[in-house]
Amino acid sequence: MQTKPYIGLNAGVSMNDKGKHSYSIGGRYTNAVTKAGGIPVVLPATKEINIIEKYLDLINGLVLIGGPDLDPKLYSNEVKLPTTSKTPLLRQEFDLALARLALERDLPVMGICMGCQVLCVAAGGTLIQDIQYQVEGYSQRHYRKIAPYYPLHNIEIVPDSILHGIIGKTRLEVNSAHHQSVKTPPHGFRAVAFSEDKIIECIEHPKKRFALGIQWHPEAIHDRPEQLSLFKALVQASSGGDSS
Repeated sequence: MQTKPYIGLNAGVSMNDKGKHSYSIGGRYTNAVTKAGGIPVVLPATKEINIIEKYLDLINGLVLIGGPDLDPKLYSNEVKLPTTSKTPLLRQEFDLALARLALERDLPVMGICMGCQVLCVAAGGTLIQDIQYQVEGYSQRHYRKIAPYYPLHNIEIVPDSILHGIIGKTRLEVNSAHHQSVKTPPHGFRAVAFSEDKIIECIEHPKKRFALGIQWHPEAIHDRPEQLSLFKALVQASSGGDSS
């Protein structure tokens, strides 16, 4: 009987006014991994590279979860906009180190929302700090500040992409909760899905075992078969199977 793969998920980090931190992760992420056939393993943030290496020794695949924003000094010389939120430095350093080392090892990895942006920056790409203020012709609502926070909209998927092989469609309804996105995909990655206002919704690396950055939140709607298929593809690749 095939052993279920261990899928690591980076934990979110919260800091209180006394400098103490805590970890958290939404249950929808772990539920999606479980439903897809994997065993979720939550990874607390650390600055210790040797511990991060041990994490990667233990897991078979990785999900980089959503969260706040990355500091623009990590990917450009842009001035930080007022709309760019402050993310604990511990979280930023951990996520980027985890993503870089996972890519170096060719460990199957899927980045979701901020996780997609982390994957992009870790590999040398750049981001749009704020779609509303920096994208000419911006028209699509990608985030709401009041419930429901996840606006639904359609994306177009490149036909010859890995994403298309997983989803089996060139048009897909997705949910959004972001004001930032990939600007320039890193070397080796390509953009393979776009919103109606041309925002990059997915990047992938065709020469890696499995390296996919998803700008929407499939974990929040993983009751939809096409969204769960993303997690199934990661689990399959983490089991040594062909994700396409």
